[in-house]
Amino acid sequence: MKKQISTYIIFSFLAFQITLAGNSIVINEIMYNSDGTDVEFVELYNVSGTAQNLQNWYLLDDNDDHAHCIIDWTLDAGEYLVIAADMSQFTTKYAGVSNINPNVFDNNGNGWSLGNGGDMVRLFDNSGNLHNSVDYNDGGEWPGSPDGNGPSLELLNPNADNSLPASWDPSSVDNGTPGEQNSVFTQNIQPICKNGKRSVSLPVSSDKVTITVTAFDNEGLSGVELFLNTGQGYVSLPMHDDGLNEDVAAGDSIYTAVISEQTDGTLVKYFTKATDNIGQTDNWPNNAPTEYHAYTVGHTLPKLRITELLAVNKSVNTDENGDYEDWFEIHNYGSESVNLNGMYVGNSMGSSKSFQLPQLNLAPDEYIIFWADNDPEEGILHVDFKLSSQGEAIALFETVDHGNVLIHGWKYGRMSQDISVGFKPEDGTAPEYLATPTPGTGNESSELFSTVCINEFQTTSALGGVDDWIELYNRGTESFDLAGCFLSDQRSNNTKWTFPSELISIIEPGEFLVIYEDVLGFSFSSEGDDVIMLTASDSLSGLDFYDFDQQQPDKSEGRFPDGVNIWQKFNEPTKGNPNQASKIEKDQISVANDFYIFPNYPNPFNPTTTIKYSINLAQHVKINIFNVNGELVDEVVDQNMAAGIHTVNFDAGALSSGVYFYKVSAGEYSGIRKMMLVK
Repeated sequence: MKKQISTYIIFSFLAFQITLAGNSIVINEIMYNSDGTDVEFVELYNVSGTAQNLQNWYLLDDNDDHAHCIIDWTLDAGEYLVIAADMSQFTTKYAGVSNINPNVFDNNGNGWSLGNGGDMVRLFDNSGNLHNSVDYNDGGEWPGSPDGNGPSLELLNPNADNSLPASWDPSSVDNGTPGEQNSVFTQNIQPICKNGKRSVSLPVSSDKVTITVTAFDNEGLSGVELFLNTGQGYVSLPMHDDGLNEDVAAGDSIYTAVISEQTDGTLVKYFTKATDNIGQTDNWPNNAPTEYHAYTVGHTLPKLRITELLAVNKSVNTDENGDYEDWFEIHNYGSESVNLNGMYVGNSMGSSKSFQLPQLNLAPDEYIIFWADNDPEEGILHVDFKLSSQGEAIALFETVDHGNVLIHGWKYGRMSQDISVGFKPEDGTAPEYLATPTPGTGNESSELFSTVCINEFQTTSALGGVDDWIELYNRGTESFDLAGCFLSDQRSNNTKWTFPSELISIIEPGEFLVIYEDVLGFSFSSEGDDVIMLTASDSLSGLDFYDFDQQQPDKSEGRFPDGVNIWQKFNEPTKGNPNQASKIEKDQISVANDFYIFPNYPNPFNPTTTIKYSINLAQHVKINIFNVNGELVDEVVDQNMAAGIHTVNFDAGALSSGVYFYKVSAGEYSGIRKMMLVK
């Protein structure tokens, strides 16, 4: 947990005062994707009344493993500081800017850059405390034009809450205003009206629909309104923040109004407006009433799926111009034709209005390929974005009048040349890497790229502690060598943990392998904001990827049947064993009809510890001890064992202090845990 600055340290230096204050330095401007050659920068501003010593502060994106961009500057009151990605590129484009930090964050492409689809800019003080951060996006509530169209992303006022999308606008001049006052600066900030929600995504005639919106203003609000149009023009309804009239809590800045039941087929349009005490307004959505939110009562989603995509197309297929471009495929799996006109596609699950599809009719069981080449001028099948080879998302959304809800979408992992990702079977619940792309047709004939897959995992237990684990499974017919392959929980860093060549090598057909949190050195979030990535030893080829949602203590999620692209959650985890649709609850410690490796005890230990495991069948068992370099240092067990729970005493008297791993192999099952010898 980051510590908050609770004291102020005051220095005297060259006739001025330097104060480390909690909110003194703000991220004021971000250029994350400039027009033409991408010249990125971040601008800081000192909002305090005194100079601020920023020596050894640092800037970072969303990846803790990236190199810190160290700041070497003392920032005067009211002064701006530019931190460039590349000094040569920046000074060439912005020759008149002199207040530039001497250190950069992406010199000659050897550091890190800011994501075009969204990223986080974080400012840390010299003690590693998070001082200020902006988690921007290129869609949703965030303005989209800074994504490559010329403007930068500028804060309306340095005293505004820069964590809020409504506090930012595109610069009114191309290339932004690094090192000087923002072009969109305003003294009196308009009210904020944002984060609107409706209680029912696709209402039917019996549904009342609650609309909520977050609204506030520094000078105070005079009112918040819901403008509603059910066919006779817009009428104004008051929204309340009084804990009454369906409002959940008074004074929380969340305003509420209720739309009554409507008959099937009714098109309901709405937007909200907040007005402050001096008459300034802000709408949600921003361009209302030209832009609005809507739903059609009783509407059902069309039967469309995004079934396959290829992000690194070198030789698979070409567009009408003969170019090998990124592509994705949409399939109408229903029995009725569907017109795509007004629907949206994008490479972000959070941007429901990214690229609007044209008038195209998709017949039953028809597939259509869209080229993700960022060249929409080349034709109606070309969209205005590309697909990242690092992994991101692909999503299809309904038209605005039909609720603009997600029809189908998913995230994918790292992509390699001419390997697609898609659904096999098409009604599966997660995509697979496909060795044989099938553009324009079904994926039934596709060969899976990887025989080894992520088969089950758990992220938390009720007791807490070191409880995360991942189970891999060889669903193929040949042995698979995992040596040098990688596991990670971050798309931006897919090589966090490497399979040691000595410790783990071959996983046989039908074999399970469990890797525990203490071995990995990292854990998985139970909030559903992590991924699991399995990458080949070349560090470039994805073997498997799973983007999971919120998890519950002592429950696991996995494929059923094993190795098949149908995921479900299990009340009873089956680590190291075939997944089962349902299991009788039991005490895993006292009932030995599973393969399971218990944590050794004591741990840390000196010089002896007990290794405990259970096996479901009488079979040959091996227990080997490895050091951190993956070198075999001891063989503890190598014999046939009866079914049941077993313990073995391990004496490390001949070994030096340090971290060791013990691997238990029983028939087709194996697993690894970590232990520490302290002398």
